[in-house]
Amino acid sequence: MKILFVNPHLKMGGIANSLYNLLIELQKNNQFTIELVCFNPYFGEKFSDLNTKIKVHSPFFLKCLYINFKEAKKHLSWYHLAAYAVIKPASKILGDKVSRKLAMRFLYGNWNKKTEYDAAISFSNDIPKNKAEMGTNDFVQISVTAKQKIAWIHNDLDKLGFTTEYILKRYKNFDKVVSVSKSCKEDFDRLAPEFSNKSFLVHNFIDPKIIIEKARGSNPYSEIKSDIVFVTVARIENNQKRIDRILKVAKELHEKKYSFKWYIIGDGPDLESLKTQAKSYNLESIMVFEGFQQNPYPYIKYADCFVLSSAYEAQGMVLSEAIMLNTPVITTDFPAAKEFVVAHVNGKIVGNNTVSLLSGIEAFLQNPETLVTLRKQMESQSAAIAANDSIEEFKAMLHT
Repeated sequence: MKILFVNPHLKMGGIANSLYNLLIELQKNNQFTIELVCFNPYFGEKFSDLNTKIKVHSPFFLKCLYINFKEAKKHLSWYHLAAYAVIKPASKILGDKVSRKLAMRFLYGNWNKKTEYDAAISFSNDIPKNKAEMGTNDFVQISVTAKQKIAWIHNDLDKLGFTTEYILKRYKNFDKVVSVSKSCKEDFDRLAPEFSNKSFLVHNFIDPKIIIEKARGSNPYSEIKSDIVFVTVARIENNQKRIDRILKVAKELHEKKYSFKWYIIGDGPDLESLKTQAKSYNLESIMVFEGFQQNPYPYIKYADCFVLSSAYEAQGMVLSEAIMLNTPVITTDFPAAKEFVVAHVNGKIVGNNTVSLLSGIEAFLQNPETLVTLRKQMESQSAAIAANDSIEEFKAMLHT
């Protein structure tokens, strides 16, 4: 079975991780031939080996529209750079969305020519609330010949700005629409019951063997003797991930004289402003910003508690990863959280606000033995079944 995935980039974030994990797993299976169209083919270091495992395409004109000047200067030959210098400014005049659609329709209207894929998958959803179009839905619809065309949805539909009208218009020509959590699928089916027959659930694939193996690195907290260690691994932006909540919680707890450390792992547009804010709160001895880490799993494994502070998520892959590593979790409430986090078993879910997050964290600091008990309980659980289920969900979706 020949399958084409389409995604704008592989830099960082949950969608990139999810896609990478799925591609690596599927290419091991002889029944699948996997290819990828990636508009920006200059992957983040974490995903750099993908080019050696599957065939990756990047149509030149679209590549020019999706990469920045720094990437162009580093990777393009002089004559391609000259073309880029014309294409990029012209696209700004026309507008990025218009330029992309014109390129897809008139330059890549029959992109794969004689190759017919069994399935073409648009892996990144648009964000109608922000009028953001990733381009993958358009490319699959306009430029690719395939027996079935499939769209993925990765996040809370309400927060993304999805409406019934939008879904009926934007997804009418897809054969299947995949949601990554039960709650996300339920929302899709509620908004567009007309499409319920082509609505499917496929959880993000996570291989527990790989996660556990990567977590076997040295303990990054080995010099910390007595403090409780919290860790958050996320894209550092406040609109969705709400890292700003963490700073407010840490400030309150620090003022109450609790002893703890809080490590923030990740990069993103709000990193520097959050560092400045932490300094203004006098949290230099409490908050540790480690930036992007190629392997964040030892940070998760050896922490006393993993904290997710997001305003919304579809699945929250990192929660599943923390649970696989037997690290107790505390998360703000979003619909899919209940699929993974069970109170008194592997962590707790608190209200989706700063006050509730503060209360939940403080309860652990007041009774740190609770975290020890949770970890012991988690060590007897198996995560392999859930990981295998997601691949079976994928196969069942393809063949339905």
